[in-house]
Formats: sequence, C-alpha cells, structure tokens
Amino acid sequence: MKSKIFFGAVALAATLSGCSSSGVFDRERPDEFAVTKAAPLVMPADMAALPAPQPGAARVSTDTKKEMLNAMFGTPKQ
Repeated sequence: MKSKIFFGAVALAATLSGCSSSGVFDRERPDEFAVTKAAPLVMPADMAALPAPQPGAARVSTDTKKEMLNAMFGTPKQ
C-alpha cells in the first residue's frame, strides 16, 4: 500500500514538473505606474453659452505633456 502511494506521488511530481516553465513568480504583471486617471466630465450650466465649433480650428489644449505634468505634480507656482 505504501509503495502505491509513493509511486503515485512520484508520478504526480513528474507530471507536474513539466508545468514549471511558467511559474507563479515568472508571470507578466500589470504596471501600476502606467495607470492614469482621466479628468472628470463637467457639464456646463447653459449649453447655449458654449462657443460655436470652428471647422479646422486647433484644439483648446494640445499640450498633453504639460497637462500630464500638471496632473501629476500640480500647477507650478507663479
């Protein structure tokens, strides 16, 4: 009886040894520093007060690097 348990354990260990190439500590983890928060959406009090869109006009804010730095570290002191 003990020899059957021993050989079963050896067979189980040999079978599971093939699964060791992708161990628990080798898996790909998400980068917690890559997560960013989007600015909250704000609805204006009066939709008629908004300026009319101009086709081909530049965006109001195109400096994404400056926006990112302001979001991370706050606006610089004047």
